[in-house]
Order: sequence, then structure tokens, then C-alpha cells
Amino acid sequence: MIRRTGVHQEGQILVPAALLMGLFFGALAIFVVDSGLVEAGHQQLSETVQAAAEDASNEIDVGQLRASDGRVVVIDSLAARQMADRSMTASALPGLQSWTVQVRGTRVTVTAQLRLRLLLLGDTELTEGRSARLTVGQ
Repeated sequence: MIRRTGVHQEGQILVPAALLMGLFFGALAIFVVDSGLVEAGHQQLSETVQAAAEDASNEIDVGQLRASDGRVVVIDSLAARQMADRSMTASALPGLQSWTVQVRGTRVTVTAQLRLRLLLLGDTELTEGRSARLTVGQ
């Protein structure tokens, strides 16, 4: 005679545990991808803004330079703004919303906003500002 002491229940936790682990690792993977998108967007924006600031800082006011007989070297504000605008436009960075250019003495500062679409966390906006200075060697 075979005696049964109860229903055989070994391994019943495997299915719920596998489902929970799948949900957990799926959410973790999406978070990792979103974090990577933010990091990559920040890096691209930073490089783009820095390049625009450096391009703009090379725009010398030739009239001032000639009038001072080569003693005063300053940035041409209008030409610097136009150069920064051309540089930012040429970058064709996806999601680039807007940018501002400030010229103060021998320093050009470019600040830009980038909108990123993330997988799970929705949209986010990154802001980055970089400066470059005109230096004259002797």
C-alpha cells in the first residue's frame, strides 16, 4: 500500500521568483539605458558648446586692433555671436532647443539646452554652459 503524506509542492516558488526577477532586471535594464542616454547627451552637448565657444573666441575686432596699432586685442561681439550661432547650427545635435552667447571682454560663454527623450522616465532637459578666452601670444 502506498501512503501519501501530502501534496508534492517542491519547486512551486520557481515560477513567481522567475517572474519577479524578470520584472526587476527589466526595470534595471531600462534605468541603465536611460542613464546611458543622459550621459551620452550630456557629453555631446558639452563638446558642442565648448567647440562653439572656442570658435567664437577667435573672432578678433580687426578695427580695434588696427586703431590701437596692434596693442589692443578684443573680441568682435557681433562676429563672435554669429560664429557661435553657425557652429551650434552646424552641429545638428538632435534635441538642441536653444542657446545663448555672451561676450565679455576676451571671454565668450555659450549656454545651451538639449531635450532628451528617455525610454521610461519621459523627457528631460539638459543645460550646459562653456567658456573660452581669447589669448594672444607674444
